[in-house]
Amino acid sequence: MSDPLAAGFAPVSYEQWSKKAGRDDPDAELSTRLEDGIEAKWLYTCDDELSPDPGGLPGRAPFVRGTRAGRHWQIRQQHGHLDRAVANREILEDLNGGVTEVTLGFDQAARLGIGPGDERFDAARGDGGIAISNLEDLSQVLEGVYLDMAGIALDAGAAALPAAALLAARWRESGIAPDRALGSFRADPLGTLAREGTLPVSPEEALAQAAGMALEVSRGMPGVRALGVDTGIYVEAGAGTAWELGIAIATGVEHLRAALAAGLEPAAAAAQIEFTLAAGPDQFLEMAKFRAVRRLWARVLEQCGVEPGARHSATYGETTARMITAVDPWVNMLRVTTAAFAAGTGGADGVTVTPFDRALGQPSNLGRRIARNTQIVLQDEASLGRIADPVAGSWYGEALTDEVARSGWERFTEIEKEGGALAALRSGLIADALAGEADHRREELIHRTRVMTGVNEFPLLGDDGTQVTEVDREALARIDRARLAERPEPGDIGEIAAIALGGQLEKGTSLAVAGARIDELTAALAAGASGGPASIRPLEPRPDAAPFEHLRDTVTAWEAAGNDRPQIYLACMGTIAAHVNLANWAKSFFEVAGIETVPSGYLEGAAEQAEVFKAGGFRLAAVCAGRSETPEGVAGLVESLRAAGAEYIYMVNSTPELNQAAGADELVKNGVNMVEVLTAALGRLGVEVAGGPVGAGR
Repeated sequence: MSDPLAAGFAPVSYEQWSKKAGRDDPDAELSTRLEDGIEAKWLYTCDDELSPDPGGLPGRAPFVRGTRAGRHWQIRQQHGHLDRAVANREILEDLNGGVTEVTLGFDQAARLGIGPGDERFDAARGDGGIAISNLEDLSQVLEGVYLDMAGIALDAGAAALPAAALLAARWRESGIAPDRALGSFRADPLGTLAREGTLPVSPEEALAQAAGMALEVSRGMPGVRALGVDTGIYVEAGAGTAWELGIAIATGVEHLRAALAAGLEPAAAAAQIEFTLAAGPDQFLEMAKFRAVRRLWARVLEQCGVEPGARHSATYGETTARMITAVDPWVNMLRVTTAAFAAGTGGADGVTVTPFDRALGQPSNLGRRIARNTQIVLQDEASLGRIADPVAGSWYGEALTDEVARSGWERFTEIEKEGGALAALRSGLIADALAGEADHRREELIHRTRVMTGVNEFPLLGDDGTQVTEVDREALARIDRARLAERPEPGDIGEIAAIALGGQLEKGTSLAVAGARIDELTAALAAGASGGPASIRPLEPRPDAAPFEHLRDTVTAWEAAGNDRPQIYLACMGTIAAHVNLANWAKSFFEVAGIETVPSGYLEGAAEQAEVFKAGGFRLAAVCAGRSETPEGVAGLVESLRAAGAEYIYMVNSTPELNQAAGADELVKNGVNMVEVLTAALGRLGVEVAGGPVGAGR
C-alpha cells in the first residue's frame, strides 16, 4: 500500500469530533469516571502526550515498564487445604501442571500462636489454612517438592518469623544450601494488624523483628525475600486504586525505616521487599496501577539515595477476593482471567489466580487446574509472556498511568502527614477512608451503576453444578492436639528472645530442627519483647456480592425448609418483539434475589392475563408494557390483575405517561435501590430477610 489509510477522507478536527460525540451539547463530559477521581477521556490526541518516552525502557529506572523483559512472570498458587497430606498432593499436582511458585497459607492456630494446650486450639486448628505446627508437619506438606527449583512463599500472619524458621529448617534438612534456597517469607506486620486486629508484640517490635530477619536473609540467601507488603485486606475493605497504592508505598516506607534502624541500607532493604497488589477486573486501570506502583516506589528509593538500577522491588499480583462470588461462581473464571491479564501485561513479576470456587470452601481439583491453566494460556498460547509492557506509547495508557500515580502519591502523602502507615492504622484514618469507599462502591452496586455479572445482573437460578467438599476439622484438631502434646518443650527455646536482631532467624531454625513448634517460637519471641501485644479494630472485608448473596442465601434456606421457590408473574403486553426487552430486564432484576420470574408471553388481553395469573396462584405481578401501549390499556391490565388477586403490582421501566396512568404500586427501573426493593418483594412473598435491606449490606 503506497497511500495512507486515511487517503480520500477529509481530516476531522478534535472540535468536530467532540461536537458529534457530545451530540451538540457543549457541556457534555467526554470522559468516563473510574474511581478516586480518576477519569479516562474518550479520545486522546497529540496534546495529551506526556513526554517523548514517559515509561522509559523495560528493565530500567523508573521501572514503569517492568523488570522482566523477555521472561515469563512467575505462576504462584495459594495452597491452604487443612489436611497436610491433601495439601501435599495438590501442591505436587500444581507444580507438575505448570505452577512455578507456591504460597503456603498457615491456619489460625499457627498465625495466632495457639498451641495444643490452649482451649482455643480446636477451633483454630485447620481454620483458613494448612495445619502446620512444626518441622514434621511442614516436611509432610513439602514432601517431594524440589526446593531449589520451586519458590515457597509464606502466608503466616504474625508468625512470619517462626514460619520462616520452619522453612529454613526444611531447606537445611533437605540439603539445600542457603545460596540455592528460593522463597519469600512475606513478613507484613502492618497488613497482619489490619486484617487480624492483633499482634503478639507491639507493631514497632514486629517491624524490627522483620527487619532483623531481612538483615539475616540479605547476608547469604540471594534467592529469598523476607519482607512483604500485601494490599489484599485493604482492597477487600474498600480501597480503590489510589488508596491501595498510597497504603502500599507507605507500608514499604515503614519497612525501609525499620530496616535502616536494623543496619540494612535502603537498596538492600528494597531487594528484601515483595509487593503484592490486589488485581481486579478493570483491565486498563489495573495495568496502569501495576505500572504506577513501580514508578512511585522508584521515586521513594531515589529520595533514599538508591542508585537507579536498584530502585525496584518484586511486584506480584493476586486476584482480589473482593470480586470472587459464591453465587454463579463460574463467572469468577472470567473475572480472574481479566485480572491476571492486566497484572501480567502490567509487568507483575508473579501472579496468583484465585480458583473460581474458592468462595464455596476448599477449591476443587477443577478450580485449581483452571486457575493455573488460565495463566499458562495467557503466557504461552496468547504469547503475553513474550512481550514487555504493551500499553507503552499509548497516550491513553500513559495518561492513565500518570493520573493513577499522582492520585496514589496524594494518598501516600496524606498517610505520611498522619505519621506513617502505622499511625494511620491506629488513628483510624485508613479504616474511615476505606469504609467510605466501600459504602460508595456498595451504592453503585445496589443501584446497578456498577455491574457485576451473575450477581446484580443476569443471575443464574437453580443448581450451578458446583460441589462443596466437607472436611472434618474436629477430627484433625483432636488428633493433632494429642500428637503435638507428646513432645516436651525444647529447653533452650527461650534463648531466641535474647538474640540480637539479625540472629533470630538462625536461632529459630536451629530450634525448629530440634522440634520446636511455631506457637512456642511465637510465645518465646513475645516474652522477650519490651511491650505487650497490640490490638486495633480490624478492617472489615466488604465483598462486592455480599448484599445480593445475603438475599440469595435467604431464599436458598427458605427452599431448603420445604417451601416453594418465590415467584413473580410478568404480565407482558403486546407482541413478543414489543415486550421482550422489558421482560428480560425484569427477569434480570427480580431473579437477582432468587425470585423466579414467570413471563406471560403473548396473550390477547387483560382478561386472559388475569386468568393465567389466578390459575398460577401468584401473589405479585410486574407489568411489562411496550411504548406502543396506551395508558388506558395498561390501567385496565392493572385493574384486572388486582381483581384476580394481585397483592402488589410493579410497573417495569416504562414511559412516564404509562407509569402515571397505570396505577401500579411501585415503579422499578434503572437506578432504583435493588436491595431495598427486592428485600421488600421477598417479604411480600413471606420470605423474611434477616436484618432487612440495611443488614443485607453488612
